Amino acid sequence: MLYLDASAFVKRYIEEAGSDLLTEAMDGSRATSTCRIGFVETVRAIAMSGNRRDVKKMESEWGLLDIVEVDQVLAEHAAELAVSQGLRSLDALHLAAALSLSDTDLTFATWDRRLHRAARDQGLKTLPAALE
Repeated sequence: MLYLDASAFVKRYIEEAGSDLLTEAMDGSRATSTCRIGFVETVRAIAMSGNRRDVKKMESEWGLLDIVEVDQVLAEHAAELAVSQGLRSLDALHLAAALSLSDTDLTFATWDRRLHRAARDQGLKTLPAALE
């Protein structure tokens, strides 16, 4: 199973370092998940690149993802992670969402250094395996 934060998901629509790796991982995954907040983050990032066509493509593919909804339990866990791991709010929500999934073969995809480190600290396998 693959979990995407926005820094990963955007690579599906904007060609940048890591795009090929992300596409390969998505193609090889039996399921791909993200948190509901990822919709807003990804649409914004794609729109800022100036390509409205890719925003429409992303919106049409959103339904293919398994969505983790934000509820009180997730918010409280994210708040704990934000404080203990020094994460920004949305990054903490992504990490809490991934940790709420029961799949033991979960890979957490992020290109955010701080979030990558926190995911590894929480025992998650990451994509990419290391960030420089």
